[in-house]
Amino acid sequence: MTSRVAARQKPSHMKQTTSTTLLMRAVFAVALLGVPSAARSQATAPPPPEAKVGIDEAPMPGMKPAGASQGARQAGSMTEMMGAPGLVPFDIMTGQAGKWMIGYQFMFEKMDGNLGGTGSVSDASILQRYFAAPTDMTMRMHMAMVMYAPTDKITLMALLPYVRKEMNHITADGARFAERTEGIGDIEVRGMYAAYETAEPRQWVLLSGGVGLPSGSIDAAMSGMRLEYPMQIGSGTFSVLSGVTYLGQVLPWGWAVDFGSTVRRGLNDNGYRLGNRYQLGASITRQLPHSVSVSGGARGEIWENMRGSDSLLDPTDEPTKDPNAQGGTRFSALLGLTAHPENGVLKGQHFHIQAELPLVQRLDGPQLQRRWTIRLGWQVEF
Repeated sequence: MTSRVAARQKPSHMKQTTSTTLLMRAVFAVALLGVPSAARSQATAPPPPEAKVGIDEAPMPGMKPAGASQGARQAGSMTEMMGAPGLVPFDIMTGQAGKWMIGYQFMFEKMDGNLGGTGSVSDASILQRYFAAPTDMTMRMHMAMVMYAPTDKITLMALLPYVRKEMNHITADGARFAERTEGIGDIEVRGMYAAYETAEPRQWVLLSGGVGLPSGSIDAAMSGMRLEYPMQIGSGTFSVLSGVTYLGQVLPWGWAVDFGSTVRRGLNDNGYRLGNRYQLGASITRQLPHSVSVSGGARGEIWENMRGSDSLLDPTDEPTKDPNAQGGTRFSALLGLTAHPENGVLKGQHFHIQAELPLVQRLDGPQLQRRWTIRLGWQVEF
């Protein structure tokens, strides 16, 4: 292991809360600006019988607009299939028979400072019980996505992640060291089915299911020593993925509620399995001029402690090697911006950025707390 001096910053919940409040106020301030009344009237008014139907007035799946042929309906894009551009959450995708979509997402996550329950735990307190204490951690993930719609109601997708992790530590004698690992994570294969839809207002209920494959490593090591659980790239087990999503749109607004779960099955080759994860989120989005939309929302997460343990990891060495100090709950605020050009060479592509700030965290610790997360995304259909 290589040594690296890293100054550890004390967590400040008051600063975090103030930053979050300012961000959320900014979201609603932008939303209140709205779309100019003339533009809003144009977006919501139905087109005349002979007029060309624009993207914002795209017909619901299965509904035949006046003057439109069957061939024209089949030529509609996935964006038209799912309603007005920019109002569907970036990570929720479905489409039209025969259509493909490819995408890329980058995520950066910063963790700093330890919590036990909701209270801060100092390095000195941790070092009274363990040989070393984690001080901070970063995680970078590149995600490649490919989707195909064999029918109007069904979309199939595969996700391939590449992950890089770095964690800094301090020991009881004041020495500092860093750990690094990277590699391909667990591949996910999913399917999504549009189980319910209405025309006025536009609403959808989407059911999803799939499987997580144990393609990521659970044997990452440095200097011949197995790294702790959070530094492993994969889970080592198959996972059952399921979820349900509700979407709605009334121009210029869109909203979404999403629930998802990851249930681990069996034990991996090192004698453990990661805890199950459950997530519930809600968001509201508003279209703005110039093919831009802004969104705000919230997400709650629960992840359980592990079952079993790796015999090569000593739980008294540091809390990241303790299988009973890996679970927790978190409630976070979300702020996003999406650009969806409607003309030129970028037509049909979406560009997205989203920031996530935890408001409340309760961790089975000592455990590193998340400070913030940023996500960047791009997708195109053809």
